[in-house]
Amino acid sequence: MRTESKQLGVLILVFGLLLGAYARILPALMVGFPVTDGGLFYEMVKALQANHYILPAFVEYNGISIPFAYPPLGFYVTALVSDLFRLPLIEAFRWLPAAGSLFFFIAFLPMASAVLKSPLKGILATVFFALLPRSFAWTIMGGGVTRVWGQFFLMLILWSAYKLFTAPSRKYLILTILFGSGVILSHPDASLHAASLCLVLWLFYGRSKEGIKNALLTALGIVLLTAPFFATVISRHGLSPYLNASQTGLSSAWAWLAIFTGSFAEEKFVTLVSALALLGLVVALSKREFLLPVWLFLPALIDPRGAASILLIPWAMLAATAFVDIILRGLAGEGFDEADWGVSFGKSAAIKAVVSALIFYTFAGAVLSDQVYPKVSLSASDRAALDWVRQNVPAGSHFVIVTGETEAFADSVAEWFPALTESVSIATIQGYEWMPNFQQKLDDYYALQACMNKGYECVEEWGQNSKQDFEYVLVSQNGLAEGDNLLVTSLVDSTTYRLEYQDGDVAIFKRSH
Repeated sequence: MRTESKQLGVLILVFGLLLGAYARILPALMVGFPVTDGGLFYEMVKALQANHYILPAFVEYNGISIPFAYPPLGFYVTALVSDLFRLPLIEAFRWLPAAGSLFFFIAFLPMASAVLKSPLKGILATVFFALLPRSFAWTIMGGGVTRVWGQFFLMLILWSAYKLFTAPSRKYLILTILFGSGVILSHPDASLHAASLCLVLWLFYGRSKEGIKNALLTALGIVLLTAPFFATVISRHGLSPYLNASQTGLSSAWAWLAIFTGSFAEEKFVTLVSALALLGLVVALSKREFLLPVWLFLPALIDPRGAASILLIPWAMLAATAFVDIILRGLAGEGFDEADWGVSFGKSAAIKAVVSALIFYTFAGAVLSDQVYPKVSLSASDRAALDWVRQNVPAGSHFVIVTGETEAFADSVAEWFPALTESVSIATIQGYEWMPNFQQKLDDYYALQACMNKGYECVEEWGQNSKQDFEYVLVSQNGLAEGDNLLVTSLVDSTTYRLEYQDGDVAIFKRSH
């Protein structure tokens, strides 16, 4: 019968992961373009290709020279996929993040099964993770060409480090070094979380002579493998790009509150998986099993801005713990055997119904969450307007772009504009993370977006206060086609601006001096 349990587990796993794969691919299908962001990274990959895969010193983007200091592994993968398969680079940015996020399943399953010491809990945790919207929210975007590999290697190093400290061997030492190098060469935030979570693993399981030796050898191996990249960057630019980037975390005290509400998981409807996770947290604490609770709270302390995607790893495992130990065990009664749970599944219609309903319910929430992506990505009218700018406006022209966006890093129009038009968006913040004036640029960006639904005088005043000159104003927002936007109306009525282009949700005005 245990063979039947294994087969049933595989069936549930495959079915759940197919649903998770659909939820990841759907946004790229709906948008018809890279999802939300990626404009800066698009230029970085182009620079890498143009330099014949030799790391450039700078990337030219939006009229500025940005130190090429970002971990490059994702750029190399994207460039290679584009070149080897003769795939237009823009299509690689559209599809590769979603496709890469499917590798999460491969990495998550062995990690969850090992940490939870249960194949069943590992399978359910993997399915929960696959269907929670936050598990793919950042990675399927155009900018996911780097994030997806950072998250992938993060999961792999958590598995290999756990095995290294609990069942030491040369194999796990080598794998931990390789996976650690992979995460560092993929994404800076993922590297920070990987280091802190692996330190926790060492504190729980590696405080022995052999554990200390393996930890030191791992650190040394990772340093040796990543040294060529960092030596190249530091020899060119010094430490200033990294010191500047370290000050742009945009931390928020509300990150801690999100843990207790489960809102970071971004579930729709009734948050059933998050409710299970909170219940699982109580179970873990009552059993004095502290690894997952520490994993849950530590990322919010280390880096609140990027913590949500990392929190989801222990969150899904805690949910699986509660589902098996409380829900399934309660429905099956005293005869429940976790190692041979297929018997209880076969006998209990209630267990069949609960497992099936939870998977489909969570999948429905994931698909519903996908509906937001067309609203926050470049629309067809946005792309048409940017194409018009490229063909009709002199290269290097300076634009003010007003979208009313309340999250600077989610402004798809502002980020893609420089990559697609050969003109300059003077308020776009991407790229300034590596420079000393990032905070001022961020303040300027939000001050400009506050001009949406105000008179054109607001834009003029912004230009004077920021001491930046511009020739054009581009306004993009749902509702412009109906003519009910005050900024657009005032620009049309002014003698300072002339309407040059309007289609759908976008209007472009030329400024006279």
